[in-house]
Amino acid sequence: MANKAIVFILLAASQLLAAQTYDWNENQNQHQNPFQNPYPNQYQNRASQLQGQQQYPSGQHHFNQQDVQIGPRSGVGQDTQKPIRDPQIDVVEMGRAPAPAPVAATRPPATTNYMDRFSSKLFQKIATGGARRNMVYSPISVHAMMCLIAGASEGKTLLELQEVGEFSDKMAAAVDFKDLIDYKKGLGNAELTMATKVYYNRQLGGINPSFTPYSEFYFRAGIQPVDMNQGKDSADQINAWVKDQTRGKIQNLISSSDLDSQTQALLVNAIYFRGLWENEFATMDTLSHQFQHSDGSSSNVAMMYNEGPYGLADIPQLDASVLELAYKNSGTSMFILLPKQRNGLAYLESQLARREFDLNKIASRVQNQTVTVRIPKFQFEFEQDMTVPLKELGVRQMFTPQAQIVKMLDRKVQVEKILQKAFIDVNEAGTEAAATTFAKFVPLSLPQKTPEFTADHPFVFAIRTASSVLFMGRVEHPTLMAPGTDALSKATLSPMYNKSK
Repeated sequence: MANKAIVFILLAASQLLAAQTYDWNENQNQHQNPFQNPYPNQYQNRASQLQGQQQYPSGQHHFNQQDVQIGPRSGVGQDTQKPIRDPQIDVVEMGRAPAPAPVAATRPPATTNYMDRFSSKLFQKIATGGARRNMVYSPISVHAMMCLIAGASEGKTLLELQEVGEFSDKMAAAVDFKDLIDYKKGLGNAELTMATKVYYNRQLGGINPSFTPYSEFYFRAGIQPVDMNQGKDSADQINAWVKDQTRGKIQNLISSSDLDSQTQALLVNAIYFRGLWENEFATMDTLSHQFQHSDGSSSNVAMMYNEGPYGLADIPQLDASVLELAYKNSGTSMFILLPKQRNGLAYLESQLARREFDLNKIASRVQNQTVTVRIPKFQFEFEQDMTVPLKELGVRQMFTPQAQIVKMLDRKVQVEKILQKAFIDVNEAGTEAAATTFAKFVPLSLPQKTPEFTADHPFVFAIRTASSVLFMGRVEHPTLMAPGTDALSKATLSPMYNKSK
């Protein structure tokens, strides 16, 4: 019979628009692939190492030749052609000819992407399962964890993970996650840290010898024994690692009450993202603006403003508009899906799980044009038990004593629960100084009217590359505007203003 207790805890943190630049050369040195030098063709050589004839104790499961075969990729090609956008300093000369007509973004043909598909399915289950509130989660974090578990599973447990996770070849999917974790594929200068660690109870056994090279090579997973009987010490140790990996954004993930002598292991995944807008918002343009909530009430929120080159699309089938905000020097962008109707969020969320509304297909309809943009600042934390949504999607056996997770530890185990805690912060640019680094000059003649995108009611957002969704969620309650803090209030309340009157 399987042991109780493998508790998988996932977490995520995203801080957007930080004002500091990121030194990628330094980051790559810190996270250099240890197999790069000894194994020039690292995927195949590491696969060969895993296929080697190792001797294991009688009855112990290990990764055989089929497990480590590298097959064709599960995902679609990366979007390597980034749309050409205007510079940050947009000088508009008097009498300039009208802007050219919008053109479609340069993208590969729309195809169904298995990572996008999983993200949409999971989002629909989470979004419809609770109250109308702010929500953010990291589908790539859950997806990577499922792929890691699939590599240590067999039988019905494996089949359920593959079907729900939309990957037919678990090793090809593992290579896709390795590309994202190690080589930041599609990220450019956006910062992404994705870390995994396995904490196992040294009193109840050890790690399967074949799991260590698999988890380390494809997922950069660390492995550490702990004493689950020392609940407080172990919880403090795990929380300290979590805090460090998420730059202090996620704290106190677990408590000593979450651990007991029957806890076989904890598998912890942390993801942290930070990026700068390609077209920054100026803090002086952030004003108080009324935002209507789903329940009909309204609040004055901090509404950011900009006018510049953005991706925009109208999706009649969703009864929604889509805005794409690119991150600087990166293939990563944020999509905001805004219902046309102020009470249309529930309908939009229910449609996003349909195959024809795969995010990759939505992205292919975006056109680059000059847009007047108003979006609210938002910052919040969200915790979600992923166990029920995954069960509803069809991942069931791994949560039962019949679970066939046989290659992770030196005995069969089952999953007790999957928990994710996420944090997101969206603002002008991170600091006031960095938010006012551009100037805009307008002509004296009447300019051509530009399309407007005003997110003054609840909306869905997604942070994604061309092949993966890093974060997804909804905004019901943006950041409130503190009285007297917007630029207009500061001007009218200043001594100089009152003196002039």
